[in-house]
Amino acid sequence: MKKNVTRKNRKTTLLVTAAVCLLAGAGIFVAGRFVTDTIAANKTYDGRKPAGTVNGEPFFQEDVDVYGAELRAAVAIHYGKLYNLSGMGADFWDTKYSIGTPREFQYNLALKDLARNMVLIQEARRRGIDAPASYHDLEDERADWNTRTDEDEIVYGPKELGPAEFNSYRITGIRDELKTALLQKELKPTVAQLRTAWASLPDGMKIAPFLVSGAVFKWNADGPSPEDDIRAALRRGLSPEYILGSLAASYRELTQESFEIDSRYISKEDEYDQERAAALENTAKGSIVPAPQGRPELYYVTEKQGGGFFTFEEAPGLARNKWINDQFDLFLDKKVKAARVKRFKR
Repeated sequence: MKKNVTRKNRKTTLLVTAAVCLLAGAGIFVAGRFVTDTIAANKTYDGRKPAGTVNGEPFFQEDVDVYGAELRAAVAIHYGKLYNLSGMGADFWDTKYSIGTPREFQYNLALKDLARNMVLIQEARRRGIDAPASYHDLEDERADWNTRTDEDEIVYGPKELGPAEFNSYRITGIRDELKTALLQKELKPTVAQLRTAWASLPDGMKIAPFLVSGAVFKWNADGPSPEDDIRAALRRGLSPEYILGSLAASYRELTQESFEIDSRYISKEDEYDQERAAALENTAKGSIVPAPQGRPELYYVTEKQGGGFFTFEEAPGLARNKWINDQFDLFLDKKVKAARVKRFKR
């Protein structure tokens, strides 16, 4: 495996129905059913008793704890807002509220996340995709990862990963491979289905990248504006360099330089970059565009490539991605609902 890690925040819906939560103390609501199994609970694996099973595959308390730790802050915030708590003392996690104790609520959510990922891995195994032979083997894989000492290996991201980080990385890769396998066979779409998926994409995802370049004039906002003179000179066909020379005496702080904007590399954090790109996106060669936000800048476009909207024929991959992402969630929901999940008393 390549050590190319992208962290992704795990999002878990906390607003579950009150009816489900009220049953939390009696068992566990996972995959649509509450189940117990005394015989399986007493079985040991390498000398350890499991915390439960998913389709007969064991999981252990430490597996659940990984997900629980990730949910701790979110559960505390949820209870704080729901019950208008001003503080959370030492007894908070075991205090009984109308939806159960925070500790049990956290455990139930953690187990649902764990069960879903176990089902995902099981489906991947059935299709010959590289996946751990049992879920708990992820911890052994993580240990191997963290102890590698190949000095020639190029590592992107951290050299050591915690359990939650490694699980997220490994399971994301397995999910992507499973999507690819399903897209080729079981969830292979028809052209009509792809066109429907394309139609459901927001316009913002259909915009083709563009490259725009030219000259930009800048001046001191506290002085007189040369914008009208620059526009008039550009319309007469004068070069930016000539315009700068002819206006330099009248507008002493006027400057002119070349610019190039590639929409693929626009900063998502820079509001001005975003607005400037939007202003230049639908321009053509010869356009004269004022800078956004009232900045003392004027852009003259001399070259423009790309832009506009992709057609379905130009970017069928966008439709395939939309299709498989939607269908995969439905596929996995169905598999999880049908799974037999057992939680043993601790």
